[in-house]
Parts: sequence; C-alpha cells; structure tokens
Amino acid sequence: VKNQVLFAACRQSGNPPAQPPQPMMVILSATDGKILTSLPLAGGSDGAVFSPSTMEAFSTHGNGTLTVIKEKSPTSFEVEQNLETMNGARTVTFDSKTGHLFTMSQERGPAPAPPPGGGRGGQGTPVPGSFTILMIGK
Repeated sequence: VKNQVLFAACRQSGNPPAQPPQPMMVILSATDGKILTSLPLAGGSDGAVFSPSTMEAFSTHGNGTLTVIKEKSPTSFEVEQNLETMNGARTVTFDSKTGHLFTMSQERGPAPAPPPGGGRGGQGTPVPGSFTILMIGK
C-alpha cells in the first residue's frame, strides 16, 4: 500500500510460443498499471503474500519451493532467495504480528501412470499421519 505496488504471481507465456510458460512474479504500479519488472519464480505459484515490515513478497510453489522477492525501492526489486519447503506446500498465509508464513502439505505414495494417449497423471495416495504445517520465518 505504501508504495502503490502490486505483486502478481503467474505464468508468463513463452516467446516464441514454442517455449513453455515460465513462472514469474510480475510487479506493477497500482496507480497506472505499468509493469515495473518481471522476476522468475522457482516453480508454478499457487499463493503469494507480502510483508510490509520487511518489504518482501513471498510465492509458494507445489514443487516444494518458496521464492522471496525483495522490494529495494518503489522501482527496484530482486529475487532475494529460493527456499526448499515441502513438495505440495503451495497454499500460504502470512501472520503480520509474528512475520511468519504458514503453508501445509502431506506426503504421498507413488503417482499412478498417466492416462493412455498423454495428459496429466494423478497424485499418489496420501500417507496417513503425514499432514504437516510448515511455519517459515527468520
């Protein structure tokens, strides 16, 4: 809110179209919609949050990674780090009182074979008792 900046975690189309979409954090001005920059994410984003106290945006990914983007100034941003979390930990929430992120996942058994003719295969069966809540903070 302070710097009127929006962070959008998405997949940017490949250019040329033969390239696969790339996970990106698109950072734009909330006042005029101008794109300030686009930075790579460590995986396809499912959730994103912002900490106004540290000026960091966080994006969680189903591949077990979290990307931290630092706002150095209202027009300067950088990938501060990519962290390993847990495979499947993609939904995120932020506690502004503690500065902690929370995400959750569970372990899974082997994935079934993809369907005949291509397409995406299903997920493995959840391992009983493996549900995990991750608390991430400095």
